[in-house]
Amino acid sequence: MATANTKADRRPQEQARIQAGIAPYGGTWNNKLAAHLLRRTMFAPTRADIAATESKSLDAILATLLEDLPAPAPPVDPTTGKNWTASPFESANDSRFQGYLTAWWMGLMVTQGISIREKMVLFWHNHFVSEYDTVLDSRCMYLQNTLFRRYALGNVKDLVKAATVDPAMLVYLNGYRNRGDGTNIADENYARELQELFTIGKGPQIAPGDYTNYTEQDVKAAARVLTGWRISGYRDTQNAAITSYFDAARHDARDKEFSYEYQNSRIIGGVDGLRELNDLVEMIFRQPETARYLCRKLYRWFVYYDIDESVEELVIEPLALLMRQSDYEIKPVLEALLRSSHFYDDNNIGCIIKCPADFVAGAFRIMEIQPPSPTTQTSLYYSLMASLRGTSATLQMNLMDLPNVAGWPAYYQTPDFYRLWINTVTLPVRWSFTDSLVNGIRAGGSTFVVDPIAYAKGVSVPGEPYILVGEIASGLFPFDLTSVQVEYLVREVLVPGVPDYEWGLIWNSYASDPNNAQKRNAVVSRLNNMLKFMLRMGEFELA
Repeated sequence: MATANTKADRRPQEQARIQAGIAPYGGTWNNKLAAHLLRRTMFAPTRADIAATESKSLDAILATLLEDLPAPAPPVDPTTGKNWTASPFESANDSRFQGYLTAWWMGLMVTQGISIREKMVLFWHNHFVSEYDTVLDSRCMYLQNTLFRRYALGNVKDLVKAATVDPAMLVYLNGYRNRGDGTNIADENYARELQELFTIGKGPQIAPGDYTNYTEQDVKAAARVLTGWRISGYRDTQNAAITSYFDAARHDARDKEFSYEYQNSRIIGGVDGLRELNDLVEMIFRQPETARYLCRKLYRWFVYYDIDESVEELVIEPLALLMRQSDYEIKPVLEALLRSSHFYDDNNIGCIIKCPADFVAGAFRIMEIQPPSPTTQTSLYYSLMASLRGTSATLQMNLMDLPNVAGWPAYYQTPDFYRLWINTVTLPVRWSFTDSLVNGIRAGGSTFVVDPIAYAKGVSVPGEPYILVGEIASGLFPFDLTSVQVEYLVREVLVPGVPDYEWGLIWNSYASDPNNAQKRNAVVSRLNNMLKFMLRMGEFELA
């Protein structure tokens, strides 16, 4: 395998990467930058996606990417066509339904249009973690996914409030067991994660029980605020509707005192749980560090994991200020980041190792393999998407079953971050998967495979080997290959052992007689070898 560009491992420290901070990009707009924007905000753009944006301005592309979209049709049981998410709980079938749910979600990644929504839904899923293995009700997991979809580009404070009383979250972090009526000590599980992982972040410990941004006193007080929330319909075999509600009889009605980290704020008690929840969230979001914490997570998701002092000062701080000024609307922050000169800095192109969902869904999309219809070929569609979801799980990104409440380590585990996606177990699986796109993926009794001739015909002059390799590479990789790499791909992979001009002869012979099986096979075998090799190159792992 050819060696990947080393930007995923390190970037030159001496280079001023943050010259303009979040000042808008003012340079020449071109296909390379448009493709970079689409790679970071989608599960890989196809050549058609890139072509659709090549004549558009950055403003126009951002408007499309950030457009609010209607909710997709819900998942169904492909064996019956039934939408089980709107039905009573079925214990015997729920694990199977959960498989359909994750297949449905993978399908939305594969069939997405030009939109950032699916990337944001995955971002929020990794941020507000719940696991099916704990929740054990696929209907709850579906409702949480729709919550992330509804607030994908909305207000973060509103999302936090909704996520706090979301049925899946109430189960996952014991919120529905949290009571303050004197029967039990308030359960601190969600109150702790709300502050440590979901909003303000912990910060270095500066004293016993004091974590810079909040204290143990604040965890206990927040837990008391959140007492009394319960779930109706959870794993209920009689009722289809699942809702959360407030039970005043289980609520701690006393005032709640917070530490100096929250300016010694007091939340007045009583029997209005929603008002206390709102007061708690508003208090947390008044702290400037909350916006900084959220902007760092967005930065690591869309730009790069390394946040040094320059990035903190010139990117995170102004983004956090914008977030606060926008009252925590996420869309202005995303627009500013994706419009910034910093985002298009050459060092920030091709420096992210693709997460498994991006790798799997993106590779399928890039190879322009046509998926079956989810409405007229429902069983086949779900079978294929379940296969792709299974590959993502094997690659250590199992949708709706994350490793722990902190999410996938690639987004927080220093110093490796994204490099955790690549190891001696996952790299061969990645290669095997991309090989299968060329050899054929079996699902539901059918084979899904790239059409190498159709793929080659998407090149301006497919009979010219250097144009063929160069244009295919520009669609597969985030940066240009070297002339040495291109020559190697032509001479040693496409037409090994013969002069490079032989490719033109082989292609033109086929093009003049496309029904000749021998001539067709001569083209297909060479293209397949080249595609498999290129999909195994280190550059394809990067976005």
